[in-house]
Amino acid sequence: MQENYQDRIASLMKERGENNATLAKGIGKGKATIGRYLSRAENRTYPSLEELEDIAKYLEVEAHWLCFGIGERHTDIETINSLSDSDATTVNVYRRGDVTEFLETGSAPVFDVMPVKKEHANCFAVIYPVLGHIGKSWDCAALIARDRQWVNDDIVLARIGTNPIPEFFTLVKVADTINVWYGDDTSKNPIQAITEDDIDVIGVAYWGTWSKRY
Repeated sequence: MQENYQDRIASLMKERGENNATLAKGIGKGKATIGRYLSRAENRTYPSLEELEDIAKYLEVEAHWLCFGIGERHTDIETINSLSDSDATTVNVYRRGDVTEFLETGSAPVFDVMPVKKEHANCFAVIYPVLGHIGKSWDCAALIARDRQWVNDDIVLARIGTNPIPEFFTLVKVADTINVWYGDDTSKNPIQAITEDDIDVIGVAYWGTWSKRY
């Protein structure tokens, strides 16, 4: 998480290809005003909470995250309140391409957050590839349990071969051979048969959540 609202705004602007001029136009302020809001020099001025809310709305994130770093960028206030009153928490959701960075450094771009019971607080989630028409408007995030031993027919997040980006596979072990299918489609023949030495299982896909893109 970034240190303060200036860092969070700057990071979002970089992600979205924004600059001071486009942000200023988006919230109805002058370019120089935005420059002073983001300045670290003596000319720095401070936006009001209402102005920060306008910036959050334009950048499509939650205001409490942008202002104070509470929750994650898309965690709504209702979720924050409900989590504080229950035995629940949230875990970060990552894209598959960012998983290796997360595993190696403990930090990576966060795609979203997933509410979970506190017993799953040590897990993380990864965007699951959704095929067909539904994949055009829905995202699926799979909770990954790293401390769970996989059994036959489990869907796992794993690396096979030299590809650094993990994939979701269904595994079935027969004797010393592991039959592998992409994703959850086991209606076809396995894509390959390997041994345990050929696969790096990161974790088991425990369950998932759906969210509609708007």
